[in-house]
Amino acid sequence: MGFILAPAEDADMYRLFEITSLAFKKNEPFWCAMYPGHETAEGRRLGGERFVKAKHADPHTLYLKAVDEQTGEIAGFAKWNVYRNRFPAPAKAEGDFWPSDEEKAYTQHLMTEFNRDRMAFLKSTDGNAVNLDICVIDPKYQRMGIGGLLVSWGVDKADELGFDAIVESSVFGKGLYEKNGFVFEKDVTLPLPEKWSDRPKSSYAWLVRPRRLKN
Repeated sequence: MGFILAPAEDADMYRLFEITSLAFKKNEPFWCAMYPGHETAEGRRLGGERFVKAKHADPHTLYLKAVDEQTGEIAGFAKWNVYRNRFPAPAKAEGDFWPSDEEKAYTQHLMTEFNRDRMAFLKSTDGNAVNLDICVIDPKYQRMGIGGLLVSWGVDKADELGFDAIVESSVFGKGLYEKNGFVFEKDVTLPLPEKWSDRPKSSYAWLVRPRRLKN
């Protein structure tokens, strides 16, 4: 079985959201806060619409899909941010997707905390880095080498530009990134104020792949 990499089109974004929902299930508190009801048909429709909007909001972001050559089905994707002398706008919880103002405020807090390492790193490099924002595979296609293909695209782009590559990895993805030259630096648990201290903790592993200039 072979897979082809290609930029995702608008019509693909609903499938990309479905894949993320299938892969994360209820295991990622940050994702569940960002996309309430993501496991439902309506939640996935809304999530797909938000993915389309995000795709058009930032011209420096690429949604890269991996397509099964035999069936034409999208098996997984990666969202790569290529920062060249620029800094992303502060993350904002926008829209009326949350059941209450409290849940929206909680999500905004998580988004701000999640982006701290990324923003600090970009500041240290004058806004130059390649960032793997998300990489997910449909569970039925896992362990077929798709993740490696998607990660390789980004590290090749980083080498082409002479930039470091960075990723906020889930526990499950850490090994894949280390195989592709990323170096684990620390585990991060997003801090919560007292009023939300009883909520599930959101965590990630921060990894950096040092720049490798091509000859």
